[in-house]
Amino acid sequence: MIRLRRSRSKTDIRANFHGQKKRTFEKELLSNQRRIRRGEIQKHTFNSNYWKPAKEQLLVETDGKCAYCEAPTSVVAFGDVEHYRPKSRYWWLAYCYDNYLISCQLCNQRFKRDNFPIQNRKMRSPIIRRNTTDAFIASKAGTIAPNPLNQDEVDDFTREHKQERPFLLNPYFDDPVEYFAWRADDVLREVEVTPNSENFQVEVIVNTENPGVESIAAASIQYYGLNRMELRVGRYDIYHKYRVFKTTLEDDRIRPETQERNINAIERMKTPGAPFAGMIRYFDELFSVSGR
Repeated sequence: MIRLRRSRSKTDIRANFHGQKKRTFEKELLSNQRRIRRGEIQKHTFNSNYWKPAKEQLLVETDGKCAYCEAPTSVVAFGDVEHYRPKSRYWWLAYCYDNYLISCQLCNQRFKRDNFPIQNRKMRSPIIRRNTTDAFIASKAGTIAPNPLNQDEVDDFTREHKQERPFLLNPYFDDPVEYFAWRADDVLREVEVTPNSENFQVEVIVNTENPGVESIAAASIQYYGLNRMELRVGRYDIYHKYRVFKTTLEDDRIRPETQERNINAIERMKTPGAPFAGMIRYFDELFSVSGR
């Protein structure tokens, strides 16, 4: 996982997520919440066509990789427009652009699913009752999620996010460098991601849904499935190539042009679009400091 930056350009954010379409979609959510309160329906039914237009830009921002595991989505499975806060639990954020990121189907559907452990009180949902008027719903439509083109609204949403203190990392909000370390096993030929306990450690989670998880990193590793076998093995393949380049650089007998090619190869492995770039950045920093 590496830090991601969200574009705020109007050309990059499709019309579904601001303006009249946003108001229409949110009015539908609010009206359906009133129907739930009245007992007319049991739960929300969401329209995936509303968030599908986000996919193209989200893939650009992750360089075609899963925002969680950093594997190319074309390799591990087609990418999903993932709802970081699950729409089943945060219905009013179902069509919220700032709640989206790209995830592979394994991280999203097999592991994370509807899990979302938090430390503090859950974000407050819009208050809708069985007798809420059409006029009130119309007045609230367009305001229940931030407009991604309005920086003040985005800043307010970011503050709400921090107040809730989720245990699952979001690379648009959090810098994974502070949380993760990697451990290579040359016998098993695997690389495992672990909590970076020297830099960041938090108290044991007091949460009935999630007993025993001891850190934000550990929760993210667990609920995103970051140490599933295919990732551990895939990381090692990339790590092994890195070590070959790095070891070759330590040989004083190599030609300058070979040395330059190896340096450039390592730099490419650290670029945002490279598979498991966060891991390579970690090891390159580690070996540079230790002199290994």
